[in-house]
Amino acid sequence: MPFFPHTANPGGAPAVRPPQPLEAIEDLVREATGAERWLPAPHRMRSLTGRLRAYVLEKAYDLELAAGALPPSHRGRCDALAAVHEARYRLGLGPGDGYASAITYARSLGRAAEELLHYEQQMRQVHQVQQEEA
Repeated sequence: MPFFPHTANPGGAPAVRPPQPLEAIEDLVREATGAERWLPAPHRMRSLTGRLRAYVLEKAYDLELAAGALPPSHRGRCDALAAVHEARYRLGLGPGDGYASAITYARSLGRAAEELLHYEQQMRQVHQVQQEEA
């Protein structure tokens, strides 16, 4: 009998997914933001949205930590934190009802992921310069 009756959940820890490679994220972003030119199947839209949500959740946290390590007056810090807040806002909106709303939500998450990716690369460069100076 499962640990949690009637759920088929034996009570184990959730599987930890390895980080997605950069090329995979860029492909997801391209697919999500290109949804205005083509209409993916509903199951593909669910998969795309789920992967983008996971990426945005993870990278928003990582970027917030990286930007928080910078001095408060650093311009890159303010921009990166604004992108984090915007991404979290978009996550909270949800897909709404209907297929058109799901496409709009996926595009929104794609744009948020694109912003986070941009600022993540920028933070990586800033931290690399700081390490070279030290």
